[in-house]
Amino acid sequence: LSYQDDEHDAEKSVNAYNKLKDWGMQILLGTVTTSPCVAVSQESYNDRIFTLTPSASSNDVIGGLEDADGNVTIPRKDNVFQMCFTDPNQGTASAQYISEQKLGEKIAVIYNNSDAYSTGIYTKFAAEAKDRNLNVVSVTTFTDDTANDFSVQLNEAKNAGADLIFLPIYYTPASLIMKQADSMGYDVKLFGVDGMDGILNVENFDKSLAEGVMLLTPFSATATDEKSQSFVKAYGDANNGETPNQFAADTYDVIYAMQLAADDAKITPDMSNEDISAAMSASMVNIELDGLTGKAKWTEDGECDKEPKAFEIQDGAYVEME
Repeated sequence: LSYQDDEHDAEKSVNAYNKLKDWGMQILLGTVTTSPCVAVSQESYNDRIFTLTPSASSNDVIGGLEDADGNVTIPRKDNVFQMCFTDPNQGTASAQYISEQKLGEKIAVIYNNSDAYSTGIYTKFAAEAKDRNLNVVSVTTFTDDTANDFSVQLNEAKNAGADLIFLPIYYTPASLIMKQADSMGYDVKLFGVDGMDGILNVENFDKSLAEGVMLLTPFSATATDEKSQSFVKAYGDANNGETPNQFAADTYDVIYAMQLAADDAKITPDMSNEDISAAMSASMVNIELDGLTGKAKWTEDGECDKEPKAFEIQDGAYVEME
């Protein structure tokens, strides 16, 4: 095992990938986030190195995208697979859940338009929200460079009367949104996706601000089943008592998915990367993993077929919603 930090930067991620390739990488677990993985997956596709990402959820990662006329815009990267559920699934599922559970009368959205993950989820959310006649009263954006002041976005949502804000973003900017909403006296429900998981572990964050936050994520560290609790304990023992989130759980599941595919493919270390990649890719559609993040199967498109779960944060813990 060898690893490099891509620092959530597309250019640095390619440099990190090249260091691993020079080291002799045969199989790639990575990357964690979408924008770096879009860049890296193109490299691993060209080099024929089998790739399974734990949490880069955009369809751009695996390719196979078509425009409205059926023209292929990004070819399928046939040796690249995902452990997480995809952005379209999260966006669609979020709109469905908000609608079915009647969570808000007026919905606002704040998303990162410089991030493929956030934009991909929002696009599908917007389409499903329209189909379900959700009353979306405010849509505002930010970029990585402006992710420190959300007063404009929050004021627009507040002035529009939004009683729920959908946040298809990662937990760091989400924590700032919670702080700033609280400081301006804006009491509003918040609904996020798997990138929100980890909000309770943000350094110097007042966890009480996350009370009542809802999110779709495949894993809860407070789940009572033996498999989850065993993982939480082992992870904490190895990481100074830190509590794992879905990023850790998805990565844990990747290792076992890789093992299942490797066993099914009967690969050996002396095989070429190209042969390993071809064999592993063919085997991914044969396996089924009963993992920490649920039962998972894979399609030839590289997508992971599993269902998101809805949780609400109550008293500093995730409680599964109906």
